[in-house]
Amino acid sequence: MHLPRSILLPALAALTALAMAACGGKKEGPPDTSAPPPAADAAAPAPPPADDAAAAPEVAAAADTAPAKPAGPATEVVLWHSYRGKEAEALDKVVETFNAAGKGVTIRSQAIPYDPFVDKVTITVPAGTGPDLFIFAHNMVGNWVEKSVLEPLSGQVDPELLKQFMPEAVKALVYRKNLYGLPLAFKSLVMFYNKKLLPEPPATMEELVPKLKALQTDDRYALVYQAGGLYFHSMWFQAFGGRVFDEQHQPAFDTPEHLKALEYVRGLHMKDKVLPKGISGFMVTSLFNEGNAVVVFNGPWFLAEIEGPVEYGIAPLPSVEGQPLKPMMGIESVFVTKTSKHKEAALVAATYLASAESAKVRMEVGRQPVTHLATLEEGARSDEQMKVFMEQSKNTVLMDASPEMQLMWTPGDIAIAAGIFVADRKPKDELAKAQKKMVESIKAMQK
Repeated sequence: MHLPRSILLPALAALTALAMAACGGKKEGPPDTSAPPPAADAAAPAPPPADDAAAAPEVAAAADTAPAKPAGPATEVVLWHSYRGKEAEALDKVVETFNAAGKGVTIRSQAIPYDPFVDKVTITVPAGTGPDLFIFAHNMVGNWVEKSVLEPLSGQVDPELLKQFMPEAVKALVYRKNLYGLPLAFKSLVMFYNKKLLPEPPATMEELVPKLKALQTDDRYALVYQAGGLYFHSMWFQAFGGRVFDEQHQPAFDTPEHLKALEYVRGLHMKDKVLPKGISGFMVTSLFNEGNAVVVFNGPWFLAEIEGPVEYGIAPLPSVEGQPLKPMMGIESVFVTKTSKHKEAALVAATYLASAESAKVRMEVGRQPVTHLATLEEGARSDEQMKVFMEQSKNTVLMDASPEMQLMWTPGDIAIAAGIFVADRKPKDELAKAQKKMVESIKAMQK
């Protein structure tokens, strides 16, 4: 995924999303973290082997040749991205530096709106009319490999380069024991808080909830985030030991861990009354900037959205019942396309985009928590925000990148929104309905 500058989750209230989905409206995938990305269409083959997660070391060992510099006149490669704001500014600086270096390759960077990005890549690349490389989050890897969008990079990347990244970032880009893409940045939720209202952020929900209840007024919301969706809700069920898939890569939604998480968040809304319903990404930003939200759960894209007089801090997510909240982690990456006519040149460009020199600019200018480990560690020593994201990265779960994952978002969103916000719905029943739909959809896809 790449994860957002502005979480453009369609501005749907949780109950609105539920109603739309019930009427046949399509809303799939994590939020625009540009948000974890929207899902593509579902027709795709069987799940990845269970040992994919362990394949990253094998890929590193197999990658024994570095990309050769193209000879002769400079070769231009086209790069697609959907960055905006500070992230776009940082990328422009990186591209300008690369093009001025005379490496025999130049990059022509092209911004593509986020909403059509997945469809545009999926359609144009197999047809041979797409870019040479592009930037996006890792959660579409399986889908894009099966649709002949991505060029495998195993054996083409210097293993010493792979060793420079966070191990989980490399692991995220392995599908069926092949490496696809190079990691640029990671994105996960953390806690943003209004320092004027909450000078010190509590480290546990048990401490936080009473403070939020005391700070909430008719004009001020206590805890604000897009609670009615699978991406944001994952931090709760993963804290309680739940997962999206079981060890056989089958949906694992109807479990005691999921039920415990859903009932806990339902209690925040119905019993403690600190979690409002109907919150969209736009509303999160507006409420926080106006000083009308005490705490927000959001990702690094939110840094570019905070403006005005609000004095804020960020901290790792609190624990609940002794367990740290564990949000999904998306790995924003650069991919070489399978139909590029300049694959060697594209890999030269991709290698630079993932390099330490590039990472420093993207972190300092673009405010990205980069996956180049030495750069992130150096930044974390003087940059409190990068330090928080680095700390939070230790309590995350990599977003699943298989084609099957694309079938989980809609039924998951419906169950979560109903289970939290609808008084006459039972969380257990909602999870059972979601599980049934997920299993049926995957079976239909695999026929």
